[in-house]
Amino acid sequence: MSSGATPALVAPLVDNRVENMPPKTPYDHMSVQLPAMRLIAKTLGLFSSRVRESWRQVESQLESVQEMKINIALFSERYVPLGWANYDRMSSQVIAELANCDAEQGEQLLIQYHLDERTLQVLGYRFHAPQFQPWRAIYERAIERCKAEDWLSSVPLILVVIDGICTTSSGKHPFSGGADAQVFDTQTSGKGGLAEALKVLGATRRRLSEEPIDAPFRHGVVHGLNPNYGHPIVAAKALNLLQATTDYFVSIRDEAQRLARAEEEQRSISFREVAAEMRRTADLKAAVESWRPRPERTGLTIDESCAGLGDDTTPEAVAATYLQLLGKSNYGALAALHVDYPQRPLAYRAGQLRNELKGLRLLHWSISGIRDASAGMTTLSVDVQVEVSGHRDELSRELRMIYADQSFELMMRGTAGGRWYVMPNLTTDLWVKRLQLGAL
Repeated sequence: MSSGATPALVAPLVDNRVENMPPKTPYDHMSVQLPAMRLIAKTLGLFSSRVRESWRQVESQLESVQEMKINIALFSERYVPLGWANYDRMSSQVIAELANCDAEQGEQLLIQYHLDERTLQVLGYRFHAPQFQPWRAIYERAIERCKAEDWLSSVPLILVVIDGICTTSSGKHPFSGGADAQVFDTQTSGKGGLAEALKVLGATRRRLSEEPIDAPFRHGVVHGLNPNYGHPIVAAKALNLLQATTDYFVSIRDEAQRLARAEEEQRSISFREVAAEMRRTADLKAAVESWRPRPERTGLTIDESCAGLGDDTTPEAVAATYLQLLGKSNYGALAALHVDYPQRPLAYRAGQLRNELKGLRLLHWSISGIRDASAGMTTLSVDVQVEVSGHRDELSRELRMIYADQSFELMMRGTAGGRWYVMPNLTTDLWVKRLQLGAL
């Protein structure tokens, strides 16, 4: 929640942790720090209009997050008892719209969202990753049946995938505590999340009932006691449960890194560190006041034919190096230039890139535009040509560059201790393109 103008405002000024207690979530930690942060911002704002504006942006972001938390609480109250689960990747716009309609209208919106082709496509990408790949064929058949509105076939297949993922990952059945563990800093765990939805949908059915049901009660469907489940709402809730299941086990996989980072960010700071932070704030204030964006440039042709762009002090030079490494499939060096907020091991990140981009060749790249978006961020217009299994295609994308420290906290460009990093949006797009071309 920091910006190029106010990184000092997120320092741990107040330590409200109890010894041996786990760290707070980033939002809760930020909320505890808020009074001290507001006081510093108010003081610095007397001298700098940029600091005032940056603080307004920070408070606006906090207000948005608080509104989102209220909307999630309303979702938990209204929709979890009906068999829906909240999860991190659910559209915040959908969550906001649900807060402004009644339950019947809300369920229609949730059905539409979870059966939408784009939503299903994004979920499908997860089944190309090693963690969920064993269930890819079953998932794809389930989606094929959904598109044909064959709900009777699709719902059991989705439940099979959920069972397989949970039992393999936790050693327990999903409806017998396999997804009950609390996971740090994820909406999918805790109130309104996966475990609560599983309790609703895991209700045991004792007798045959031919009445239509509106949720994928696992026992009733699998044991044939609720045979009248062939309805869109049942399929949508099953897919919602699958979304939450994949979210949950991805969060468990990365939890150790996120916990370690939160511990470091929330540790107590010494008086010496406070003094250093004050000096850094003063230096930052001077740098922000003197900084001006470069004129926006378009129509450029910076490509692999260029001998070089000098050292790595400019975002375009680092971007050119990054694209050259992409052309050489040097995944280790690429991972080192990527922003990775969980700060996972470099070897793990390189392996992920290798799995996602294997078989994709970068034939040509060029940088056609440069725009300094802020004191710590530059956006580049990039055109690439790729080939997968003999099929070629071109992409035009924006490559976002940030100037940050080793923890990827945004800094004022040019200040000591920082360097240029690449946001991984381009490689994500290339992964999708690889899947599309590979399917031709």
